[in-house]
Amino acid sequence: MKNDILDTRSSSLASHREENNTKIVKKKNRAITALSITTGILALSTTGLAIGFAIADDKAMQYHDSLENVYQSNFYSLIDSVNNLENKLSKTISASSGSSYQRKMLLEASQNASEAEISIASLPMSQNDIQDTVKMVNQISGYTTILADNLANGGSLSEDEISTLTTVHESVVDLQNQLNEFARKMNNGYSILDASLDINADSNEFSLSLASLKNNDIEYPTMIYDGPFSDSVVNSKVKGLNGEKISEQQAREKLDAIYKDAVKIEYQGETNGKFSTFNYRVTNSSEEELYVQMSMIEGHVLTISGAGEDGQSTIDFDSAKNIALEFAKDNGVENGEVVWSDTIKEDVYFNIAPKENGIILYPDLVKVKVNLVSGSVVGYDATSYFTNHTDRSLSKGSISLNEAEAKVPSRFAILQSRLVLSPLDYNREVVCVEVEAQGEGSTYYFYYNASDGTLENVLKIIQTDDGNLLM
Repeated sequence: MKNDILDTRSSSLASHREENNTKIVKKKNRAITALSITTGILALSTTGLAIGFAIADDKAMQYHDSLENVYQSNFYSLIDSVNNLENKLSKTISASSGSSYQRKMLLEASQNASEAEISIASLPMSQNDIQDTVKMVNQISGYTTILADNLANGGSLSEDEISTLTTVHESVVDLQNQLNEFARKMNNGYSILDASLDINADSNEFSLSLASLKNNDIEYPTMIYDGPFSDSVVNSKVKGLNGEKISEQQAREKLDAIYKDAVKIEYQGETNGKFSTFNYRVTNSSEEELYVQMSMIEGHVLTISGAGEDGQSTIDFDSAKNIALEFAKDNGVENGEVVWSDTIKEDVYFNIAPKENGIILYPDLVKVKVNLVSGSVVGYDATSYFTNHTDRSLSKGSISLNEAEAKVPSRFAILQSRLVLSPLDYNREVVCVEVEAQGEGSTYYFYYNASDGTLENVLKIIQTDDGNLLM
């Protein structure tokens, strides 16, 4: 669905946009794999350097106008993607359930959401805002893909799924209206660049104005293709960093020791928010460029964002697993165990949780991405770990694994069970017996309180064609 506001753009901007869209398409597959958090930080840093140094006024103005054109081009690409996404969702909801046309619309909606993610990552949004924004469109892309896969296997959309899609559609319409309002403002002289330089705490005016881009009210089903409890953050305050603040030089030295494959480390500034970090651009021996955040407290790798190489694999899955576990251990995650993995093209994604007293600590997950071509760690996220990790005194409870398995309805076939610390509602952490079972055409996880046997949670596993669950 094209909005009338798109017709009011200037011809020069349209020309610039076409040129930039060509570049975006070429970089699409690599750009989308990078974690988007650092993109906004780097954009702000680049802008500050260009304007702040003693360069000639005319050159500064040329740089300003050029960067503004890039941002506006990306913004209009975002409008296109969101308009198309709204159109495809609307058609999906109105089409006959289970039809090939419905599946086609879902796949196109997933593609539109992915394109929107690329455009958002190219805008100068602040760290705290961009995480939720990217997560929203990423969830839409993932959810629509899962539904399309289900239709391809002969299924149909349930009432609950149609209801969720309707809620998603309403949220996209709200986003669409907000974006079009901004397009009108830009036609009247609004500058994305100038607004992004108006810093307010750890955010900026442009990010705050687009706050409706994120929507935390949509209840997507829990999807194991991103790992069980992959986004569990049960504490609002950081509990895993309690030491002293280190200097930038100390952080650089620690990064060099942890990321042993680094051949060049460039300081990119700092971020102050929930996590205060020193930020670096790292080039490894395979010439992969990575963006790394080191915590100012204690000096741990918090995130790594990067795209791995394309080509022929040089290492196998087990080697990648060992690389991921070793990297997590070097960064302070003791007794780590892989609880989920997924291979997408040349990258393997691992969710690693520490184990204490025989109990898997789901709240303390870290995510590691290893490239099978270069054998390098090209992605890492320890925000959940350092938010939740603390000394705990955990009891195994009184319910045995066999007793918990006996509570599962008889129509399910038991696959395995184990003790886990499960993050639940109301900021609770509860030791549970996790029972994996097969039934009703799907795999389920049942979580029984290890102390009294109460059923605390049930997760239905939805697997993609190339996904796999490592338990």
